[in-house]
Amino acid sequence: MTKLTLLSLVIAAATACSSGNPQVHTDVQQLVNSTKPDLDSCYQIALARNRHLNGGFFTVDAVVEGATGQFKDVVVRRNEVNDPAVTQCVVFAVRALKLAKPTGQNNTQVSFAFRFTAQ
Repeated sequence: MTKLTLLSLVIAAATACSSGNPQVHTDVQQLVNSTKPDLDSCYQIALARNRHLNGGFFTVDAVVEGATGQFKDVVVRRNEVNDPAVTQCVVFAVRALKLAKPTGQNNTQVSFAFRFTAQ
């Protein structure tokens, strides 16, 4: 069994910050929280292959397209698990995210961190 802890979600875009729109932050945070089972399965599959796989932190950056709400340009900035299959799975899971209500503004840069732990 694994445990995924979502540590934080930070919106680092001038659009969200300068517009003072806390709804964008809330929408992104809820969407990322909803993908926790998908992210957890990324680690579970790798753990089944290698039960000695270390857990660790991941930090992911992405761009939320203003017109569509689609997450794109996903980059893993920190990867303490060091398993290419987990990394690829996380990138695919984040790329699949899409805001229900696009901001209609400029693209928004988001960054969030989470930790995989085996239990």
